[in-house]
Amino acid sequence: MTVRMLTTETRRRLEEIIERLGKGETVSLKERIQLKKYAIHIPFVAGKVAQAMRRRESLDADGLI
Repeated sequence: MTVRMLTTETRRRLEEIIERLGKGETVSLKERIQLKKYAIHIPFVAGKVAQAMRRRESLDADGLI
């Protein structure tokens, strides 16, 4: 098993995109594709994306988005 590492800059960029995704803000197709590529190879990123989607669904269900 190979361990994938993210640079600090990449991690921060991904976290910013994930945060916007969780808040229901605009995320471009390019950014979504980028997230998907990282999520396939790095379980931590996949988990964060799943958390953000659950948070977004919760906000949407409460009518806050």
